[in-house]
Amino acid sequence: MKEYDKYRMTKKEMFLCLGISVFLSGLVAWLFYRSIYGFLIFVVIFPMAVMRERKEGIRRQKQRLSVQFKECIRIVNSAMQSGYAMENAFAEAQKEMERLWGKEAEICMELRYMNQQIHFNVPIEVLLQDLARRSGVEEIFGFGQVFGQAKRSGGDFFRILTETSQRISEKVELQREVNTVMAAKKLEQRIMNVIPLGILSFIELTSPGFLNVMYGNLAGILGMSLCLLLYGLAYLLSERIADIKI
Repeated sequence: MKEYDKYRMTKKEMFLCLGISVFLSGLVAWLFYRSIYGFLIFVVIFPMAVMRERKEGIRRQKQRLSVQFKECIRIVNSAMQSGYAMENAFAEAQKEMERLWGKEAEICMELRYMNQQIHFNVPIEVLLQDLARRSGVEEIFGFGQVFGQAKRSGGDFFRILTETSQRISEKVELQREVNTVMAAKKLEQRIMNVIPLGILSFIELTSPGFLNVMYGNLAGILGMSLCLLLYGLAYLLSERIADIKI
């Protein structure tokens, strides 16, 4: 089954990373070094672009799974309150989730696998814990722990499912609200990230030769390299600041 801490990029995403890396490498070579040797920065920029895209892909698939799992638990809870046995409730959830999200959605593939394993008498709590391990999603891990404890102790499943489903829903909605609020801030962050390159380009276009003293000599190369390093560190710091998790 799928490991959610891994992400396989599509050809489109790979070509996009390649194009962005070539463009940025050429821009750095021109603005910072005015030399074709500056294009060697490509060997740093391209892996970073690929890593960033993979990290973003992992974040997206985990976020989708978290939202889908919230809806799945709500359907399981409703089915059990309607008189379905626990195993049949998960089978009913699969049908509803396939209708809502499509058969290729992450939660639908997981439910198909779970229902197949339930048919072979694999305990549901074991399957939930396996999903929590593979997904790394905190909500699923917490639900699996509560579900297993309730089953072992013979607790009130209706109450536990209802309360857990409500907590998961609140957390998912809170994360969605944070993402909405942060969308504008992230746009500002991306604009601020390109401003240094924009300033250098503006100076070069409006005052040709103004920065020539920084090119073709050791002191200039070291100075520009230091500026480029600080710029890279500032970019990484801005990425960390904008990454808010609940």
